Amino acid sequence: MKILLTRAAGACVLACWAVAGVAADSNAISLREAIGLVTARNPELAAFQPQATAAREQAAVQALAPPLSLDLQLENFAGSGELSGIDALETTLQLSRLIELGGKAQARRELGEFEVERLTAEQRSRQADVLAEVAKRFVHVLADQEKLQAMQRAELLAEAASASARSRVEAGAASPVQFSRAEIALARTRIDVEHAEHELLASRVALSTQWREESPQFGAAEGQLFALKEVEPFDAFAQRLQTNPDLLAFASHDRVAEARTRLAQSQQRPNLNLSFGVRRLEAFDDAAFVAGFSMPLSSRRRAQGEIRAAQAERESLALTREARRLELHATLFGIYQELVHARTEAQALQQRIRPQALDMLRTTEAGYRAGRFSFLELADAQRQLLEIELDAIRAAAEFHTQLIELERLTGQPVTMVVDGESP
Repeated sequence: MKILLTRAAGACVLACWAVAGVAADSNAISLREAIGLVTARNPELAAFQPQATAAREQAAVQALAPPLSLDLQLENFAGSGELSGIDALETTLQLSRLIELGGKAQARRELGEFEVERLTAEQRSRQADVLAEVAKRFVHVLADQEKLQAMQRAELLAEAASASARSRVEAGAASPVQFSRAEIALARTRIDVEHAEHELLASRVALSTQWREESPQFGAAEGQLFALKEVEPFDAFAQRLQTNPDLLAFASHDRVAEARTRLAQSQQRPNLNLSFGVRRLEAFDDAAFVAGFSMPLSSRRRAQGEIRAAQAERESLALTREARRLELHATLFGIYQELVHARTEAQALQQRIRPQALDMLRTTEAGYRAGRFSFLELADAQRQLLEIELDAIRAAAEFHTQLIELERLTGQPVTMVVDGESP
């Protein structure tokens, strides 16, 4: 009877292993939902709005014309002789205004607008980094869920093997050493299960903190880790590299440098400072109007240095952008190779090697119960199946992680882990 129960338990475990999957969870979270939470709650992304507001206000202030200036001058008082007291006091009250020539106000306005555009480009680049990071953490949770389930199935197999060993020992068909080995294997498997549980808890917290949730409120991460979409040719990704957020940010930096060049060029034409007012002369008990203007000299020479500095900045930006583009191309190629390899490995392990290992385990388990195989051979078959499962999970998670990185580098939306749908 014990042997029959052991066989039934082993068959049940193997059946569960063959159709393993994620149980339904009413509180499960999808990648789309995780991205929505991050977009709404992530503190780093939330800081973008006040930063953009501050940049726009600063640009508006820079575009304002110079303000009027009110000047009051007191002359010829509190002296000696005829200038003692205030009998010879001359009081001048005048308004002055700096008249900008050469389109300086327009140049400042354009510079301010391009500074806002540069900040926006940097914010988009950082947003892409944040969304890619949450997608990677989501994949990590998915993989840890799969690992925990694989370890739990291994624990069930170890329990069945231990029960089978006990039955054989009690029936006098095996040495007590076999039962001791089975118990040791079971204990180690339970330790591995506990470790997998801790890893899953850690990855769940790492995910939920992305939307300021220190204690995860979601259930399982919902997704099909082994749904590996077809990979486009490398040239398709390389062509989209021009939409890389970092390269787009370089374009914004270049427009800022160009605006600075135009502002420096506008400085070649000097400004006029006009003033107009009234002067009171106490000695004559009269008043008179006064007017004047001033113009700085050597403006052109000073502006030439600023123009050359702005032009050098643009040249440096162009060279830096090209260096960055080449670096990104090499990085993209390397990631693409890892992506293709991970997909090939995951599919081979999951679709071909795993079924063979499962069949071998069934055969070995039946042979062990019949006395044709030793416990070591059974334990080796169980361990081999578990290792194949874990390697398949690792390769599938690597595929999704590399795909997310490719999409980030090419400025594409994050692909859903479930069915290739994009948010």
